Amino acid sequence: MKQHLIAAFFVLLTLNFYSQTPIHVSQFGAVGNGTTNDYSAIQAAIDSAAQTGSEVLFSAKTYAVDSTLHLYGGVNLIGEGKGATSTSTPFNGTVIKNIGTKLTIKITGHNAGLQDLTIYDTDNAGAAGGVKIIANNSDVESIILRSVLIFGFTDSFALKLKAKNGGGISYCSFYDLRIRHAKIGIHIDEDESSYVNSNSFYHGAISGGGFNYCFLAEGGNNNVINAMIMEPYTSNKGHFVVKKGEVIGNDIRIEGAQQLSNIPLVEFKAGTKNSILNGTYSGGLTIDDGDNTILFKSGKSLGYSNPNANLFINSSLKGTANNTIPYWEIGNPTIVVKETTQEIYTNQKVLELTVPPGVTSYLRPSPTFLPKVLSNAKYETVNFGAFIKTNKSDVITTICKALSGTATSLYHPGNNKWQLIGMTSTITAAIPYDPKFYIDNSSATDSTKIYITTPTLNFGIAPPKIEAAPITSAGGILNGTLSHSITAVNTPASTFLTLPNSGNVFEVNGTNTIARINHLSNDRMPRGTVITLLFNNSGTSIVNGAYIQLLSGYTSTLNSSITLISNGDGTWREMNRNI
Repeated sequence: MKQHLIAAFFVLLTLNFYSQTPIHVSQFGAVGNGTTNDYSAIQAAIDSAAQTGSEVLFSAKTYAVDSTLHLYGGVNLIGEGKGATSTSTPFNGTVIKNIGTKLTIKITGHNAGLQDLTIYDTDNAGAAGGVKIIANNSDVESIILRSVLIFGFTDSFALKLKAKNGGGISYCSFYDLRIRHAKIGIHIDEDESSYVNSNSFYHGAISGGGFNYCFLAEGGNNNVINAMIMEPYTSNKGHFVVKKGEVIGNDIRIEGAQQLSNIPLVEFKAGTKNSILNGTYSGGLTIDDGDNTILFKSGKSLGYSNPNANLFINSSLKGTANNTIPYWEIGNPTIVVKETTQEIYTNQKVLELTVPPGVTSYLRPSPTFLPKVLSNAKYETVNFGAFIKTNKSDVITTICKALSGTATSLYHPGNNKWQLIGMTSTITAAIPYDPKFYIDNSSATDSTKIYITTPTLNFGIAPPKIEAAPITSAGGILNGTLSHSITAVNTPASTFLTLPNSGNVFEVNGTNTIARINHLSNDRMPRGTVITLLFNNSGTSIVNGAYIQLLSGYTSTLNSSITLISNGDGTWREMNRNI
């Protein structure tokens, strides 16, 4: 029994030695009366907590500091709330009040954070910043700020994430962050050797005055903002500005009721790409000089997304015959090409390529019909690929000429299953990008069969559509069968023929004279509309006059036809006739 008691005593002693008992700043002499400088006491508490990663607790008081509090890894400062006043000078919660001109809090270690307190610049008195997370030649991750108010830093930033000299900041989370009055609300900044990636903001709001920017990104990728509100009446340089990097904004709200018309609410600088914003927008100047997707819309502005239509001509691969594919090229004539059973999409042909041993070649769009690249940021990225099947690995891939040279995608794994093989590449209008499906059967001792269907290509950050491109008002080339609707009509008793808008070919019954066709305003067909009249009877006359301009008078014979084109004003001109 005595031995058990001794063992239990040593267990309790060991647990107490390694315990992470919270530390209260008052244990180190912090007063919290708003005037006494508590910097040394609070920093001493932080230094002590850093030995075991303990929490540092604050009462609902105002703690004045005149120098930068250095927060190390594993240490969390926890207050008793932000107080009852969220939009005016806060004095009844836990407040760390900067009474000097230096940065208030600097965080340099992992797993540190702030919770339930306010960081305050005394009467906007010129402090060098609120909270700065800095990675200098090191990594910092998993910092958490939760229910924190940063107030009054109109000479600097409220929150800054800064990586330099090969440092990196990642996996940090910010919950219900409230920023009121600042020069920059949130600033993401990195140098060329560093990164600020994969950090997340949840809810929270930025408001008040004095802003150059609510949110400014000068680097970083995959930083995500969820349901945050940015609504100062005005900002001097823009509410949401990305000079460099990539930001994802989901369900955010941006509003500037008094924003000057020449100052953007949202701006992406040249060279930026892959950012996506959506949510609620009051409407204001929106500038995207890069390649990004902005899905805001309002009564004063319109959101947009990048086009993703398939731009390949004959992407359905129809018309293959005699080892040729319309609008496509096979680089080696020894490759045998034929159509085979459709397996992926209806009306999308599947090609079987039989590649002899020792052959290296390609399938590519004919350069004459390759989609053109313009000197525009939205053409700096190309996406292309196809569904491919083969039973040999490392035989087929995609390649493209890019800024870095020739870029290559992953090869088909040779599992005899349909795989979407393709790539996204950075290109330029100055270099022909020459996309190809590259075939390398050079090491094989026998022929290889490769099946390919649904080639697709588009520009920008939006993923391309697999479907074949339709004919649109912008033009197009038709490879498949074009079918016309045929509608039966009767010749009019009044000589005024009114055709329905149900097609372009009309089967005409009767022998009455036709002097006008759809001449009334409500019935007119658009300029350029082509119609063909097929006559089931002999003896139908069409009057050559101001409303129907013919080469000469026209009287039908059985199964004759005439083709007319609309001038758009109720008059028509003859294009062709068959008597």
